[in-house]
Amino acid sequence: MSPSRPTPRPSPPRGFTLLELLVGAVTTTIILAAVAVTFVGVQGSYQSESQIKAAVEGMRTGTAFIEQRLRLAGYGVDPRFAFDFETALLPGTTKSNYEIVLPDAPSAITDDLAFRYRDPAWLRRGRWDGGLQLSDDAEFGMDFPPGQRFAISCVGGSEVLVVKAGAGGVSRTETSSSGFSVDAKLSTTTTSSSCLQREGAGAPYVMLIHEVRVRITAIDGRPFLVAYPSIDELDDSRAVPLVADVESFQVAYVMNRPSPGSAHSTLPPVDIASGAPVANWVLGDTGSVAADAHPDAALLAAPRYETPYDDALRYNAHPANIRAVRVNIAVRSARRDLNGRLAFERVDLEDSVEGTPPDGYYRSNLTTTMRVPNMLSRSSFNPPLGDSSSALNAWGG
Repeated sequence: MSPSRPTPRPSPPRGFTLLELLVGAVTTTIILAAVAVTFVGVQGSYQSESQIKAAVEGMRTGTAFIEQRLRLAGYGVDPRFAFDFETALLPGTTKSNYEIVLPDAPSAITDDLAFRYRDPAWLRRGRWDGGLQLSDDAEFGMDFPPGQRFAISCVGGSEVLVVKAGAGGVSRTETSSSGFSVDAKLSTTTTSSSCLQREGAGAPYVMLIHEVRVRITAIDGRPFLVAYPSIDELDDSRAVPLVADVESFQVAYVMNRPSPGSAHSTLPPVDIASGAPVANWVLGDTGSVAADAHPDAALLAAPRYETPYDDALRYNAHPANIRAVRVNIAVRSARRDLNGRLAFERVDLEDSVEGTPPDGYYRSNLTTTMRVPNMLSRSSFNPPLGDSSSALNAWGG
Protein backbone atom coordinates (compact mmCIF):
# COMPACT_ATOMS: atom_id res chain seq x y z
CA MET A 1 0.00 0.00 0.00
CA SER A 2 1.47 3.22 -1.17
CA PRO A 3 1.83 6.02 1.30
CA SER A 4 -0.91 8.74 1.12
CA ARG A 5 -0.05 12.14 -0.16
CA PRO A 6 -0.78 15.16 1.96
CA THR A 7 -3.71 17.26 0.76
CA PRO A 8 -2.37 20.50 -0.74
CA ARG A 9 -3.44 23.57 1.08
CA PRO A 10 -5.01 26.37 -1.03
CA SER A 11 -2.90 29.38 -1.60
CA PRO A 12 -3.92 32.41 0.39
CA PRO A 13 -5.85 34.97 -1.68
CA ARG A 14 -3.71 37.58 -3.28
CA GLY A 15 -4.64 41.18 -2.32
CA PHE A 16 -5.26 43.95 -4.86
CA THR A 17 -2.39 46.19 -5.47
CA LEU A 18 -2.75 49.93 -4.96
CA LEU A 19 -2.58 50.50 -8.69
CA GLU A 20 -5.46 48.11 -9.34
CA LEU A 21 -7.58 49.78 -6.68
CA LEU A 22 -6.94 53.19 -8.20
CA VAL A 23 -7.81 51.97 -11.70
CA GLY A 24 -11.04 50.40 -10.42
CA ALA A 25 -12.02 53.52 -8.52
CA VAL A 26 -11.38 55.77 -11.51
CA THR A 27 -13.33 53.46 -13.82
CA THR A 28 -16.29 53.33 -11.41
CA THR A 29 -16.24 57.10 -11.03
CA ILE A 30 -16.27 57.60 -14.80
CA ILE A 31 -19.20 55.20 -15.21
CA LEU A 32 -21.20 56.81 -12.41
CA ALA A 33 -20.44 60.29 -13.74
CA ALA A 34 -21.62 59.27 -17.21
CA VAL A 35 -24.80 57.82 -15.75
CA ALA A 36 -25.37 60.99 -13.69
CA VAL A 37 -24.79 63.26 -16.68
CA THR A 38 -27.15 61.19 -18.78
CA PHE A 39 -29.79 61.25 -16.05
CA VAL A 40 -29.48 65.01 -15.57
CA GLY A 41 -29.68 65.54 -19.33
CA VAL A 42 -32.75 63.36 -19.70
CA GLN A 43 -34.36 64.98 -16.67
CA GLY A 44 -33.59 68.47 -17.98
CA SER A 45 -34.98 67.59 -21.39
CA TYR A 46 -38.11 66.18 -19.76
CA GLN A 47 -38.56 69.34 -17.68
CA SER A 48 -38.05 71.55 -20.74
CA GLU A 49 -40.51 69.56 -22.83
CA SER A 50 -42.99 69.59 -19.96
CA GLN A 51 -42.79 73.38 -19.73
CA ILE A 52 -43.26 73.77 -23.48
CA LYS A 53 -46.20 71.32 -23.41
CA ALA A 54 -47.81 73.16 -20.49
CA ALA A 55 -47.44 76.47 -22.33
CA VAL A 56 -48.97 75.13 -25.54
CA GLU A 57 -51.86 73.43 -23.73
CA GLY A 58 -52.53 76.61 -21.78
CA MET A 59 -52.67 78.63 -24.99
CA ARG A 60 -55.12 76.19 -26.55
CA THR A 61 -57.39 76.36 -23.52
CA GLY A 62 -57.31 80.16 -23.49
CA THR A 63 -57.92 80.57 -27.20
CA ALA A 64 -60.78 78.04 -27.10
CA PHE A 65 -62.53 80.18 -24.47
CA ILE A 66 -61.94 83.39 -26.43
CA GLU A 67 -63.08 81.86 -29.72
CA GLN A 68 -66.26 80.49 -28.19
CA ARG A 69 -67.26 83.80 -26.60
CA LEU A 70 -65.95 86.19 -29.23
CA ARG A 71 -68.03 84.63 -32.00
CA LEU A 72 -71.09 85.71 -30.02
CA ALA A 73 -70.04 89.38 -29.90
CA GLY A 74 -73.00 91.48 -31.02
CA TYR A 75 -75.52 88.63 -30.74
CA GLY A 76 -78.77 90.36 -29.80
CA VAL A 77 -76.86 93.60 -29.18
CA ASP A 78 -76.75 96.68 -31.40
CA PRO A 79 -73.39 96.46 -33.29
CA ARG A 80 -72.59 99.98 -32.12
CA PHE A 81 -72.33 98.67 -28.57
CA ALA A 82 -70.99 95.15 -29.13
CA PHE A 83 -67.36 96.13 -28.49
CA ASP A 84 -66.30 98.47 -25.72
CA PHE A 85 -63.39 100.89 -26.08
CA GLU A 86 -63.82 103.03 -22.97
CA THR A 87 -60.47 103.52 -21.23
CA ALA A 88 -61.31 105.50 -18.07
CA LEU A 89 -61.24 102.40 -15.82
CA LEU A 90 -58.24 100.73 -17.45
CA PRO A 91 -54.70 100.85 -16.04
CA GLY A 92 -52.84 103.64 -17.79
CA THR A 93 -56.18 104.57 -19.42
CA THR A 94 -55.06 102.65 -22.49
CA LYS A 95 -56.50 99.76 -24.51
CA SER A 96 -53.25 98.93 -26.27
CA ASN A 97 -49.76 97.80 -25.20
CA TYR A 98 -50.02 98.38 -21.47
CA GLU A 99 -46.87 97.20 -19.69
CA ILE A 100 -47.19 95.07 -16.54
CA VAL A 101 -43.96 95.16 -14.53
CA LEU A 102 -43.19 91.89 -12.73
CA PRO A 103 -40.78 91.45 -9.81
CA ASP A 104 -38.67 88.50 -11.00
CA ALA A 105 -39.39 88.18 -14.71
CA PRO A 106 -39.58 90.27 -17.90
CA SER A 107 -42.57 92.60 -18.18
CA ALA A 108 -45.80 91.51 -19.84
CA ILE A 109 -47.51 93.57 -22.57
CA THR A 110 -51.28 93.49 -22.90
CA ASP A 111 -54.04 94.82 -25.08
CA ASP A 112 -57.61 94.93 -23.78
CA LEU A 113 -60.51 93.08 -25.44
CA ALA A 114 -64.04 93.84 -24.22
CA PHE A 115 -67.34 92.86 -25.84
CA ARG A 116 -71.02 92.13 -25.18
CA TYR A 117 -73.63 89.65 -26.35
CA ARG A 118 -77.11 88.54 -25.41
CA ASP A 119 -77.67 85.28 -23.55
CA PRO A 120 -79.55 83.05 -26.05
CA ALA A 121 -80.99 80.92 -23.22
CA TRP A 122 -82.52 83.62 -21.01
CA LEU A 123 -85.61 85.55 -22.07
CA ARG A 124 -88.52 87.14 -20.22
CA ARG A 125 -91.25 89.66 -20.86
CA GLY A 126 -91.90 92.55 -18.56
CA ARG A 127 -92.15 96.30 -18.31
CA TRP A 128 -90.31 99.32 -16.96
CA ASP A 129 -92.19 101.55 -14.53
CA GLY A 130 -89.25 103.03 -12.63
CA GLY A 131 -88.18 99.48 -11.87
CA LEU A 132 -88.11 96.20 -13.78
CA GLN A 133 -91.32 94.15 -13.42
CA LEU A 134 -91.47 90.72 -15.09
CA SER A 135 -94.77 89.56 -16.62
CA ASP A 136 -96.99 86.88 -15.08
CA ASP A 137 -94.98 86.88 -11.85
CA ALA A 138 -92.08 85.19 -13.62
CA GLU A 139 -88.91 84.95 -11.55
CA PHE A 140 -85.42 85.99 -12.63
CA GLY A 141 -84.47 82.34 -12.16
CA MET A 142 -80.89 82.88 -10.98
CA ASP A 143 -78.91 85.26 -8.82
CA PHE A 144 -77.33 88.19 -10.66
CA PRO A 145 -74.45 90.29 -9.31
CA PRO A 146 -74.39 94.08 -9.02
CA GLY A 147 -73.85 95.75 -12.39
CA GLN A 148 -75.52 92.98 -14.40
CA ARG A 149 -77.08 94.52 -17.52
CA PHE A 150 -80.49 93.75 -18.97
CA ALA A 151 -81.98 95.05 -22.22
CA ILE A 152 -85.68 95.96 -22.23
CA SER A 153 -86.66 95.89 -25.88
CA CYS A 154 -90.02 97.07 -27.15
CA VAL A 155 -91.80 94.80 -29.61
CA GLY A 156 -90.36 95.69 -33.00
CA GLY A 157 -86.95 96.36 -31.47
CA SER A 158 -86.51 100.00 -32.47
CA GLU A 159 -86.49 101.15 -28.84
CA VAL A 160 -84.19 99.50 -26.31
CA LEU A 161 -83.57 100.56 -22.73
CA VAL A 162 -80.48 99.06 -21.04
CA VAL A 163 -80.51 98.89 -17.23
CA LYS A 164 -77.99 97.77 -14.62
CA ALA A 165 -78.62 95.90 -11.37
CA GLY A 166 -77.89 97.93 -8.25
CA ALA A 167 -75.56 97.27 -5.34
CA GLY A 168 -77.64 94.40 -4.00
CA GLY A 169 -77.84 92.55 -7.30
CA VAL A 170 -80.94 90.50 -8.13
CA SER A 171 -82.18 87.38 -6.37
CA ARG A 172 -83.34 84.37 -8.36
CA THR A 173 -86.79 84.35 -6.74
CA GLU A 174 -87.53 88.02 -7.37
CA THR A 175 -90.21 88.95 -9.90
CA SER A 176 -89.40 92.65 -9.88
CA SER A 177 -86.74 95.02 -8.67
CA SER A 178 -86.50 98.76 -8.24
CA GLY A 179 -82.73 98.67 -7.72
CA PHE A 180 -81.87 99.22 -11.38
CA SER A 181 -80.22 102.23 -12.96
CA VAL A 182 -80.46 103.21 -16.62
CA ASP A 183 -77.38 102.89 -18.83
CA ALA A 184 -77.96 105.80 -21.17
CA LYS A 185 -74.83 105.08 -23.25
CA LEU A 186 -76.17 101.73 -24.43
CA SER A 187 -79.84 102.69 -24.67
CA THR A 188 -81.59 103.77 -27.86
CA THR A 189 -84.59 105.21 -26.03
CA THR A 190 -85.42 106.88 -22.71
CA THR A 191 -87.58 105.91 -19.76
CA SER A 192 -90.35 108.17 -21.09
CA SER A 193 -91.07 105.80 -23.99
CA SER A 194 -94.66 104.60 -23.65
CA CYS A 195 -93.89 101.17 -25.10
CA LEU A 196 -91.85 100.30 -22.01
CA GLN A 197 -94.99 100.24 -19.87
CA ARG A 198 -97.05 97.95 -22.09
CA GLU A 199 -98.46 94.70 -20.74
CA GLY A 200 -99.83 91.51 -22.22
CA ALA A 201 -98.93 90.53 -25.78
CA GLY A 202 -97.31 93.90 -26.43
CA ALA A 203 -95.08 93.82 -23.35
CA PRO A 204 -91.37 94.44 -24.00
CA TYR A 205 -88.84 91.65 -24.12
CA VAL A 206 -86.38 91.48 -21.22
CA MET A 207 -83.01 90.08 -22.29
CA LEU A 208 -79.84 89.25 -20.38
CA ILE A 209 -76.64 90.91 -21.59
CA HIS A 210 -73.30 89.19 -21.00
CA GLU A 211 -70.01 91.09 -20.91
CA VAL A 212 -66.46 89.75 -21.23
CA ARG A 213 -63.18 91.58 -20.78
CA VAL A 214 -59.91 89.73 -21.57
CA ARG A 215 -56.44 91.03 -20.67
CA ILE A 216 -53.29 90.12 -18.74
CA THR A 217 -53.04 90.79 -15.02
CA ALA A 218 -50.41 89.91 -12.43
CA ILE A 219 -51.40 87.22 -9.90
CA ASP A 220 -48.79 86.41 -7.24
CA GLY A 221 -46.08 87.89 -9.43
CA ARG A 222 -46.98 85.83 -12.53
CA PRO A 223 -48.74 87.17 -15.65
CA PHE A 224 -52.10 85.49 -16.26
CA LEU A 225 -54.48 86.02 -19.14
CA VAL A 226 -57.84 86.37 -17.42
CA ALA A 227 -61.48 86.99 -18.29
CA TYR A 228 -63.50 89.48 -16.25
CA PRO A 229 -67.29 88.98 -16.13
CA SER A 230 -67.96 92.71 -16.21
CA ILE A 231 -66.73 95.60 -18.32
CA ASP A 232 -67.29 98.14 -15.56
CA GLU A 233 -64.65 96.85 -13.15
CA LEU A 234 -61.30 95.11 -12.92
CA ASP A 235 -61.87 92.97 -9.85
CA ASP A 236 -59.18 90.27 -9.81
CA SER A 237 -61.16 88.31 -7.20
CA ARG A 238 -63.87 87.72 -9.83
CA ALA A 239 -61.50 87.16 -12.74
CA VAL A 240 -61.32 83.72 -14.37
CA PRO A 241 -57.69 82.69 -15.10
CA LEU A 242 -57.37 81.37 -18.64
CA VAL A 243 -53.63 80.94 -19.26
CA ALA A 244 -50.61 81.25 -16.97
CA ASP A 245 -47.33 83.01 -17.84
CA VAL A 246 -48.72 84.97 -20.77
CA GLU A 247 -46.04 87.37 -21.91
CA SER A 248 -48.03 89.22 -24.55
CA PHE A 249 -51.69 89.54 -25.53
CA GLN A 250 -52.28 91.45 -28.74
CA VAL A 251 -55.54 92.23 -30.53
CA ALA A 252 -56.00 93.50 -34.09
CA TYR A 253 -59.36 94.44 -35.63
CA VAL A 254 -60.18 93.58 -39.24
CA MET A 255 -62.54 96.29 -40.46
CA ASN A 256 -65.17 96.22 -43.18
CA ARG A 257 -63.82 97.22 -46.59
CA PRO A 258 -65.59 97.95 -49.88
CA SER A 259 -65.49 95.36 -52.63
CA PRO A 260 -63.40 96.10 -55.73
CA GLY A 261 -65.52 97.85 -58.32
CA SER A 262 -68.16 98.95 -55.82
CA ALA A 263 -69.37 102.53 -55.50
CA HIS A 264 -67.02 103.09 -52.55
CA SER A 265 -64.00 101.11 -53.75
CA THR A 266 -61.95 104.31 -53.88
CA LEU A 267 -62.44 105.11 -50.20
CA PRO A 268 -59.11 105.33 -48.37
CA PRO A 269 -58.34 102.55 -45.86
CA VAL A 270 -59.37 103.33 -42.30
CA ASP A 271 -55.74 103.21 -41.17
CA ILE A 272 -54.28 105.69 -43.63
CA ALA A 273 -55.49 109.06 -42.34
CA SER A 274 -53.09 109.09 -39.39
CA GLY A 275 -50.06 108.42 -41.57
CA ALA A 276 -49.63 104.73 -40.77
CA PRO A 277 -46.92 103.08 -42.91
CA VAL A 278 -49.19 100.09 -43.54
CA ALA A 279 -52.72 100.76 -44.83
CA ASN A 280 -54.67 97.51 -45.03
CA TRP A 281 -58.03 98.06 -43.24
CA VAL A 282 -56.65 96.36 -40.10
CA LEU A 283 -56.31 98.36 -36.87
CA GLY A 284 -53.71 97.40 -34.28
CA ASP A 285 -51.54 95.27 -36.55
CA THR A 286 -47.85 95.59 -37.43
CA GLY A 287 -47.16 99.11 -38.64
CA SER A 288 -50.14 100.69 -36.91
CA VAL A 289 -49.47 103.97 -35.16
CA ALA A 290 -51.07 104.88 -31.83
CA ALA A 291 -54.13 106.44 -33.48
CA ASP A 292 -54.77 103.17 -35.34
CA ALA A 293 -54.40 100.80 -32.43
CA HIS A 294 -58.13 100.13 -32.32
CA PRO A 295 -61.51 101.56 -33.45
CA ASP A 296 -62.77 104.66 -31.66
CA ALA A 297 -66.50 105.11 -31.23
CA ALA A 298 -66.09 108.67 -29.95
CA LEU A 299 -64.64 110.06 -33.17
CA LEU A 300 -66.83 108.65 -35.92
CA ALA A 301 -70.43 108.53 -37.09
CA ALA A 302 -71.92 105.10 -36.50
CA PRO A 303 -73.83 102.97 -39.01
CA ARG A 304 -77.25 101.97 -37.74
CA TYR A 305 -79.54 99.04 -38.45
CA GLU A 306 -81.24 100.94 -41.25
CA THR A 307 -77.96 102.05 -42.87
CA PRO A 308 -77.61 100.33 -46.28
CA TYR A 309 -74.74 97.89 -46.67
CA ASP A 310 -73.21 100.00 -49.45
CA ASP A 311 -73.33 103.25 -47.47
CA ALA A 312 -70.04 105.03 -46.79
CA LEU A 313 -70.71 104.80 -43.04
CA ARG A 314 -70.16 101.06 -43.33
CA TYR A 315 -66.48 101.64 -44.17
CA ASN A 316 -65.23 103.95 -41.45
CA ALA A 317 -63.31 103.00 -38.29
CA HIS A 318 -66.32 102.83 -35.98
CA PRO A 319 -66.49 99.64 -33.83
CA ALA A 320 -69.77 98.69 -35.52
CA ASN A 321 -67.72 97.96 -38.65
CA ILE A 322 -65.51 95.30 -37.05
CA ARG A 323 -65.76 92.12 -39.11
CA ALA A 324 -63.09 89.91 -37.51
CA VAL A 325 -60.73 89.98 -34.56
CA ARG A 326 -57.17 88.64 -34.69
CA VAL A 327 -55.74 87.52 -31.36
CA ASN A 328 -52.06 86.84 -30.64
CA ILE A 329 -50.93 85.15 -27.43
CA ALA A 330 -47.31 84.62 -26.37
CA VAL A 331 -46.68 82.24 -23.47
CA ARG A 332 -43.35 81.62 -21.80
CA SER A 333 -42.18 78.84 -19.50
CA ALA A 334 -42.70 79.28 -15.78
CA ARG A 335 -38.93 79.50 -15.23
CA ARG A 336 -35.71 79.74 -17.17
CA ASP A 337 -34.05 76.64 -18.62
CA LEU A 338 -32.31 74.57 -15.94
CA ASN A 339 -29.40 73.75 -18.26
CA GLY A 340 -28.61 77.37 -18.97
CA ARG A 341 -29.78 77.38 -22.59
CA LEU A 342 -30.62 80.81 -23.99
CA ALA A 343 -32.82 79.79 -26.91
CA PHE A 344 -36.25 81.21 -27.78
CA GLU A 345 -35.98 84.96 -28.12
CA ARG A 346 -38.94 87.26 -27.51
CA VAL A 347 -40.47 88.77 -30.64
CA ASP A 348 -42.81 91.68 -31.45
CA LEU A 349 -46.45 90.77 -31.98
CA GLU A 350 -48.74 93.03 -34.04
CA ASP A 351 -47.97 96.66 -33.05
CA SER A 352 -46.11 95.83 -29.82
CA VAL A 353 -42.42 96.61 -29.31
CA GLU A 354 -41.06 93.92 -27.02
CA GLY A 355 -38.44 91.90 -28.89
CA THR A 356 -35.50 90.82 -26.71
CA PRO A 357 -32.51 88.45 -27.11
CA PRO A 358 -32.80 84.88 -25.78
CA ASP A 359 -32.90 84.86 -21.99
CA GLY A 360 -33.48 81.22 -21.04
CA TYR A 361 -37.28 81.18 -21.19
CA TYR A 362 -39.06 78.83 -23.56
CA ARG A 363 -41.67 80.68 -25.61
CA SER A 364 -44.56 79.76 -27.82
CA ASN A 365 -46.76 82.08 -29.89
CA LEU A 366 -50.25 81.47 -31.25
CA THR A 367 -52.30 83.56 -33.67
CA THR A 368 -55.98 83.02 -34.45
CA THR A 369 -58.56 85.09 -36.32
CA MET A 370 -62.24 84.94 -35.44
CA ARG A 371 -65.09 86.29 -37.55
CA VAL A 372 -67.88 88.12 -35.72
CA PRO A 373 -70.89 87.47 -38.00
CA ASN A 374 -73.42 89.13 -35.68
CA MET A 375 -71.83 92.50 -36.45
CA LEU A 376 -73.50 92.32 -39.88
CA SER A 377 -76.98 92.48 -38.37
CA ARG A 378 -79.40 94.80 -40.18
CA SER A 379 -82.29 94.45 -37.73
CA SER A 380 -82.86 94.24 -34.01
CA PHE A 381 -83.05 90.80 -32.47
CA ASN A 382 -86.40 89.87 -30.93
CA PRO A 383 -86.91 86.09 -31.15
CA PRO A 384 -90.38 85.08 -32.45
CA LEU A 385 -91.19 82.64 -29.66
CA GLY A 386 -94.93 83.10 -29.46
CA ASP A 387 -97.48 85.60 -28.27
CA SER A 388 -98.07 84.48 -24.70
CA SER A 389 -95.78 85.67 -21.95
CA SER A 390 -95.81 82.20 -20.38
CA ALA A 391 -94.26 80.68 -23.49
CA LEU A 392 -91.58 83.36 -23.55
CA ASN A 393 -90.75 83.02 -19.89
CA ALA A 394 -90.24 79.26 -20.22
CA TRP A 395 -86.83 79.97 -21.78
CA GLY A 396 -85.29 81.39 -18.65
CA GLY A 397 -85.09 78.26 -16.48
